[in-house]
Amino acid sequence: MIGNSVPERIFIHTCIFLLRCVAPLSGVYTVAIHCFPFAFRLPCPLEIWAIAETLWYFTFYLYRHIYLQRPAVHPSLPSREKRDELFRRCFENIPDYDTYISKWFLDASPDDIKRENIKDFFQWAFFNTPISDSVYDAELDEYIKKLEELIGRQFRPGRGDAKCLRLTFDKAHILHRSLIWYFVRYPLFGNTILVSFRALTDSF
Repeated sequence: MIGNSVPERIFIHTCIFLLRCVAPLSGVYTVAIHCFPFAFRLPCPLEIWAIAETLWYFTFYLYRHIYLQRPAVHPSLPSREKRDELFRRCFENIPDYDTYISKWFLDASPDDIKRENIKDFFQWAFFNTPISDSVYDAELDEYIKKLEELIGRQFRPGRGDAKCLRLTFDKAHILHRSLIWYFVRYPLFGNTILVSFRALTDSF
């Protein structure tokens, strides 16, 4: 395991930075050798690697990034009776309400979780919507009141700084990883790529 000293942290952050540079540098090089045929050329294995990194970025990472940002397809809204039953079953199986709420709000302080924040969370959890609808205000108020009874305190009015997790609405934050990382992390994947590279090299 990597330690937590300053030199070790500098080392790992430098490695991360260099790995993140692989894809953009590979892309620039791939474009350059096609636009300027007489430009400096890397040795054939490195050139194939740069092209593979470029293709990997556009055909896998960029595609997955766009795909994961698509709006989720939610099931149809259940009836009021089903929503009441869902609320009851959820909160009957929570051993620690304060910890439960805090975790859904990314470990936010209770002072930062106010009534409107809880309302946002319940709108996602029970109504599959990020938008407030006055039609459901009375029902939401009822759920919040029940939660207040369970935890033994009232939420302050207004909206705090806390942000709740709303997994089907939140943006998916993903980072590109170089093929080098997959070689190290998944040797079988790396062997498959090597076989493909050898076949491609033999074709030249």
